[in-house]
Amino acid sequence: MEHNIQQSLFFDIETTGLSADISAITVIGCCDMDGNVTQWFNEDGLSQKQILTDFLAFIQPYNTLITFNGKTFDLPFLTSKIKEFKINASFDQYEHLDLYQILKPYKNLWGLKNFRQKNLEEYLGIQRIDKLSGKKLIKTYQDYLENGEIKNKESLLLHNHEDLIGLYKIYSLISYPALLDKEFTLSSYFIENDHFVAHLNLDIQIPVSCNYEKSGISLTLDHSNAILTCPLENGHLKHYLKDYKNYYYLPMEDLVIHKSMKSFVDTTSIIRADKNNCYSKFTPGDSFLSAKTDVTNYCADIIYYILSEK
Repeated sequence: MEHNIQQSLFFDIETTGLSADISAITVIGCCDMDGNVTQWFNEDGLSQKQILTDFLAFIQPYNTLITFNGKTFDLPFLTSKIKEFKINASFDQYEHLDLYQILKPYKNLWGLKNFRQKNLEEYLGIQRIDKLSGKKLIKTYQDYLENGEIKNKESLLLHNHEDLIGLYKIYSLISYPALLDKEFTLSSYFIENDHFVAHLNLDIQIPVSCNYEKSGISLTLDHSNAILTCPLENGHLKHYLKDYKNYYYLPMEDLVIHKSMKSFVDTTSIIRADKNNCYSKFTPGDSFLSAKTDVTNYCADIIYYILSEK
């Protein structure tokens, strides 16, 4: 997950509908990496072009935009408005991180049945004051245009503000894909009581301490630290392979072969490998334990096995 954090900016928009052709921008909001929020409000229902122009000028010093479901909604909506108002600008020069797409593969790890921003906020223990959503937001904006009541404007800005602060906080969950990208360092590792144990220092802190177990393997995540524990079976470690779709499993022999070797074995005795049976076995002797790079790669593959939902 390489990008310049200080040149990254969260943003979120509020609109009167999902279609840019028949709907208007009501609020555009941004939040920097220090948690500072800036908002532009369509005060009279006629200021879409002005607030969009101001927003586009504001984001110029940044190189990365971070959204939640922005690839599907926010960016296409604003791009349509840029064309509608004939503004000489685009989002082509910005890297875009859509946390919805990046984090969705991990929702089962967090016990989430649904995957909305508010679900992630609840997982992180974030409490909202704002209670508006969907049609109520649109009605509140329409009421504001009709009666000018400041409480309606405040409610709309509060909703957008809490969306932005929520986005800023759930960004911490980027630590999961970072962990799968091997963004950690080995602190120590050893064999103890028929288990291989590795202590890791994480490059990006895990926001909620947790523990995951699979096939006798345990991964404990505690903010900046992790402990990986793998059982030895008859003195052997299992090394789970990422590309299991390229392998076949031989149940009788308890081993896997690459698909290129399929023609050399009795096909009635093999099955397609899956994530849980696609492993090799090895003895973690001195040659393995003295090679820190090999140990790091092994830990990375085991963490991928535990955390990946694919």
